[in-house]
Parts: sequence; structure tokens; C-alpha cells
Amino acid sequence: MKIIPYLLILLALFCKESEKLYETNVQITRKDVVVYDNDKKPMVMDLEINYKDCPGNQVEVIRGGKEFANCINSTGKSLGDKIHIDIKWEWSDSGYYKWTVIKVDSCERVIDPFDGVSFDLVEECEDYFVYGNQIGFVCKKIPTDSLIKSCPWFRKK
Repeated sequence: MKIIPYLLILLALFCKESEKLYETNVQITRKDVVVYDNDKKPMVMDLEINYKDCPGNQVEVIRGGKEFANCINSTGKSLGDKIHIDIKWEWSDSGYYKWTVIKVDSCERVIDPFDGVSFDLVEECEDYFVYGNQIGFVCKKIPTDSLIKSCPWFRKK
């Protein structure tokens, strides 16, 4: 009987889905060079993207190094432009699935394991009514079924 917990742990480990790759289009909502070198060439860039094809308001800020910054600048893409991204969806050591933008148009994004600046804001908002009167809105931070159906990389379980 003492072996049952170990068998359950092994079963859970083998039941995890393998990593998947997704592709989608997003809109650039912010593009900032954060660090320049002595020759005024970009060393670090932040790119804020909005997942316009997904329900709700899905925003992500991704940071990339020198190669990424120079590549993004060379594409000529600017605010409001739609761009193609590649997403890697995989199991996280934190105990849930996570997504990572690994390519923006033709620009590879190398992930720095110490990057504490990149972040995402996944939420679906709807009007909030009391006694038939709209008094505001409420936002849900946990991906709903409709979001996951349209944009499966947001799934965490």
C-alpha cells in the first residue's frame, strides 16, 4: 500500500502533454529600446503585443536581447502593425503549463532565464450589473473555455 502514492506521482508525470508549438498574429502596441550600446545601437528591446484574435484583452510584454532588438528594428514594423509570432507551450517547473513567444516575424527570441521584466496580462472582462443597472465591469484572470478554445496556448492545466 505504501507504493500507491509513488505510482500516482509517476502516473501524473507520464500524463503531462508534451511541448507544442503554436502560431498566431498579434498587434504591436508598444516598441521601446531599453538599453543602447555606446554606438547608439539597441542592446535590449521591449515589445508589447496584443492578441487581437483572442477573446478578451490579452496583452504581453516580451523583452529580447541585442540580436532580437536589431532584427525587430530592421523589419520596419511599428505601432499598430500586425505581426506573426511563434509560441512554445510547455510544462513549467512551477507545476503548470506556460507559453513563451520564441519568434516574432523572422526574429528569433532567445529567452534569458533571469528575465524578470517580460510579463503577460490575460483577462476577459464583462459588464457588471446590479438591479439591471450597469455599475462597472468585472475581469476574470483565469482563462475561460472560450479563450482556451480560440487560443489554446493560454491553457495552464
